Amino acid sequence: MGFFLILILLLGAGWFFIAVPRRRYQAKHQAMQDSIEVGDDIISAGGLHGTVKGFEDDVVRLEIAPNVVVSLDRRAVAAVATEVEEPVAQESRKTHETTEEAG
Repeated sequence: MGFFLILILLLGAGWFFIAVPRRRYQAKHQAMQDSIEVGDDIISAGGLHGTVKGFEDDVVRLEIAPNVVVSLDRRAVAAVATEVEEPVAQESRKTHETTEEAG
């Protein structure tokens, strides 16, 4: 009897730590895919980077090069690309300062 209780507790904990976060991720990803607008820069699941030019039902029209437009299923959108600030310049200054102090 005690073994079955432990087994049930382990299965419940496994479900809680695996299934619940996965559902949250899927809901967040679905919301991201539904919020895409014309002009957004996106990355597809296949690695294509481009700008959204339009929609047709569940199809996204994506410009991947000047005057080159491809059609993707909306579910193939992996992420909306965002601008990344350049912390590299700050990090290189810190590295330069620490090498001067050490040397």
